[in-house]
Amino acid sequence: MLAGLLITGCGLQKQNRLGADDHRFAAFYSDYLARSGVGSREGQPANDMELNAAGLDSLFARHGLDRMRFDARLRIYSQNPELWRKVLEEVRTNLRSTP
Repeated sequence: MLAGLLITGCGLQKQNRLGADDHRFAAFYSDYLARSGVGSREGQPANDMELNAAGLDSLFARHGLDRMRFDARLRIYSQNPELWRKVLEEVRTNLRSTP
C-alpha cells in the first residue's frame, strides 16, 4: 500500500512540473502583462504595443501560440490549480527580471 502511495505521489509531482507549453504560456502571459502596464515599476512607461486583436495575434505569434492552444492551456490550468500556481510563479519571476 505504501508503495502505491509513493508511486501516485511521484506521478503527481511530475504532472505538476512545467512543460514546454507551460513555459511558453508563462512567457506569453508575462509579455502580455508587461505590455498592458501590469508589473511596470513606478515612473517606467508600459510598453506601447496596442493590445487590440492584431496586437494580441502578434503576441501569440511571437510566443508560438494561437488562440486554440491558449484556450486549451487555460482549461488545463482551471482543472489543476497547483500547475496554474507554478505557471504564475514563473510569470512573477519573468516580470521581476524584465528591465
